[in-house]
Amino acid sequence: MKILWLDINSSYSHSSVALPAIHAQVQEKAEGWEWCVVRGTINDTPGALAAAVAELEPDVVAATFWLFTHNMQLEVLSRVAALLEEVRIVCGGPEFLGDNEDFLRRNAFVSAVIRGEGEEALPQWLGAIGDESRWEAIRGLCWISEAEDGDSRGTYHDNGT
Repeated sequence: MKILWLDINSSYSHSSVALPAIHAQVQEKAEGWEWCVVRGTINDTPGALAAAVAELEPDVVAATFWLFTHNMQLEVLSRVAALLEEVRIVCGGPEFLGDNEDFLRRNAFVSAVIRGEGEEALPQWLGAIGDESRWEAIRGLCWISEAEDGDSRGTYHDNGT
């Protein structure tokens, strides 16, 4: 499985510490996982960042949302989802500490949101990515399951913090 970290910051002098922290936590569980990174700032072109992500053809794109990167992340991720129909997108960070239902319903291309410590939840989610029935056990994970008719989004799930 190829996992891409979309690292968008407000400037190049503000690097995210989320990726190294998560990467360190998943090393033991990451057999067969390939990691790559696309870095940019809020001043970059969303289309260029999305093209850089799509060129790497990841199975999963993970991104941390901050107040100043929120809109840019959505611009890039929505384009990535359009370019790579099978990609799974997971988001985390301080922008998701509250109720995430409205965000997930408005952004149906996002597979899940992690509230709280991504270092714990992300490796669990990656290990269960193909089996949504196992997602209920992942603390902090929020998602909307597919509706039974397959035409619309279904039930919101919130596994707390």
